[in-house]
Amino acid sequence: MNAENAENAESAENAESSENAENTENTEELSAERAYLRRGLRALRGMHEQARDTDIPGGDPVVDKVTIAYLRADKARRLATFTAHDGAVPLFFGRLDYRTGESSAVPAQPVYLGRRHVREDAGDDPLVVDWRAGVARPFYRAHRADPMDVRARRRFGFVDGELTAFEDEVLQPDGPDGPGAADGAGEGAGGSLLEREIQRPRSGPMRDIVATIQPEQDEIVRADLEVSICVQGAPGTGKTAVGLHRAAYLLYTYRERLRRSGVLVVGPNRAFLGYIAAVLPTLGEFTVEQRSVGDLLDGTPVRATDPDDVAALKGDARMAVVIHRALHGAIGDVTGPVTVAAREGRWTVGADDVADLLRATRSGAFGYGAGRAMFARRIAAAAARRAELAGTHISDGGIETLARGRAVREAVEAIWPKADGAKLVRRLLTDPPFLAAAADGVLTRAEQALLLDAHAASRARTTRWSLADAYCVDEARNLIERVPGYGHVIVDEAQDLSAMQCRAIGRRCADGSLTVLGDLAQGTTAWAAGSWATTLGHLGKPAAHLEVLERSHRVPAQVLEFANRLLPHIAASVPAATSVRSVAGALTVVRAASGTLAAEVAAYARRVLAHEGSTAVVVPDGQTAVIGAALRAAGLPFVELTGDTAPHRVSLVPASLAKGLEFDHVVLADPAAVIEGEPLRTHGLRRLYVALTRTVTSLVVVAVGDPPAELAEPGGGRPL
Repeated sequence: MNAENAENAESAENAESSENAENTENTEELSAERAYLRRGLRALRGMHEQARDTDIPGGDPVVDKVTIAYLRADKARRLATFTAHDGAVPLFFGRLDYRTGESSAVPAQPVYLGRRHVREDAGDDPLVVDWRAGVARPFYRAHRADPMDVRARRRFGFVDGELTAFEDEVLQPDGPDGPGAADGAGEGAGGSLLEREIQRPRSGPMRDIVATIQPEQDEIVRADLEVSICVQGAPGTGKTAVGLHRAAYLLYTYRERLRRSGVLVVGPNRAFLGYIAAVLPTLGEFTVEQRSVGDLLDGTPVRATDPDDVAALKGDARMAVVIHRALHGAIGDVTGPVTVAAREGRWTVGADDVADLLRATRSGAFGYGAGRAMFARRIAAAAARRAELAGTHISDGGIETLARGRAVREAVEAIWPKADGAKLVRRLLTDPPFLAAAADGVLTRAEQALLLDAHAASRARTTRWSLADAYCVDEARNLIERVPGYGHVIVDEAQDLSAMQCRAIGRRCADGSLTVLGDLAQGTTAWAAGSWATTLGHLGKPAAHLEVLERSHRVPAQVLEFANRLLPHIAASVPAATSVRSVAGALTVVRAASGTLAAEVAAYARRVLAHEGSTAVVVPDGQTAVIGAALRAAGLPFVELTGDTAPHRVSLVPASLAKGLEFDHVVLADPAAVIEGEPLRTHGLRRLYVALTRTVTSLVVVAVGDPPAELAEPGGGRPL
């Protein structure tokens, strides 16, 4: 063997020895991590048993009832949290190794991050730290240019609850010859646990993204409670997940402040709420109230549907002016004095004095009902002052009694009558002179006629409220008696809210803060938002921070680039998003004859079902029956999505219900018919944009003939 061959053999032997040593080290470290996981699970079971056995005081008059109720609710919440983490999700997903010796504030031991704190005994350092804690922030924010005292960030891979791999990213090498940016320890060469977790198939509801939150998302999630935020997010940018994780973060960080006021999530429909329902419980939060736009309002049953032009008019902000005028127009003039009688005597408040009290009350910042009550108290107080001059003292309680007395009640009713929100709106929609007086200079005569004719035509015999009517009633009721609010409200798909819907949501967080989520390019209602500034104004939060998410982590680049061809036609001001993922075979466009469309869709759906994950067959609303029949004939199991049904492993989805949902695989039928199903082509193109961007792995577009011209390649090429 010559010298060169000997040197090469020695080099190869050394390299193999080094690789074997590294593999052995990685195997040993993976075993150590598994042992740590078993230790954490034992500690979690211990915490569960301790919480279960904790006694809540009861029957002791010394202990405040509110405190008892809080302790019981907190115990129930903790037990539910333990149950949710008992094998259902990995105990931890990441680890931070800090550089020690440079600062006493830096943790000396590795910090494991999970969905909740886990400790062995009270007072001990936690085995696992809640992802929302301040010490976890570098996991989402640190990078080579700003390592935030972190030496290395580790991500873990799990399969069915079993720890299978880990991957290290070194942010601060130990020395000039230290490791590189990523070590891939315990992981196959070139693998990325982060990318795998983002792309992991799903078979049902939405999952949390706690292990994959990106820096720009984390900035929004961890914003202070006092800050209201509007997120303009393109498809796949994670805006819905960001909003839900923000709710979880705020409840963790400001739990005492939000304990009484609460957090509300508003979604577009019940199907959407069913899709996201599991996210917050997985994150350990069970107290968040979730309502759809249709279910937000209590006490006004919706049993009618308005045509788009009528619904758009009723949802216009000008209706708030009309309702305010109609309500306060009922307040009349003072016609005489008010004489108040009690056992102690009789006292008269003159007409001029009553008129002064009326003007003072109307100029104050009172709602209609509160102003009415204040007017009565002021009349009673004026009578009490006259009693004082006559030598009779009336206590504060006595003044309240006088205010509730018959004389004051009758006088107030004659001047400032009691009002009912539903009756007020009903009268506006059925009484032409009443509507004309309230709408003069606000609504045109044609608009007034549209309201009156629509109500007369569709609800002649009984009052059957539409959704737009219900929001008008809510406006009136709030003017009479202010509706209770929440500490924080999160509203998704906000681009489709009318001005009156925005006002209803805004008054439910008038004293709190708001997170608004949406995409102007996906607005499909006749009243869809043209700008976030206008929407935020209607929500009562004009100073909210606007954050734009442009990086799609879910929708494949090929699909997003195809859908982005529609942006110049539907939302020219919205920046085109880019995807961080490219998936081989992500987009397929095929042409079918109209007579074979249903069979072609069923055939492609069958092929897609061979792959792992969830599948949606998205169809024009008018074609659900015929395509559903084709799927059944092909022997394909599916659930037809309705406004009350959450997605399943395989779903037949009308295009009007696709917004906000996400599937691994999508077969889209007849894009031209999706467009034609809307009254305006722009709205139809937006509906198509939504339908095209529901996938995270593959999209098959089955078109009748050529796809719509708006999908043509830039420069005038044919559609794919």
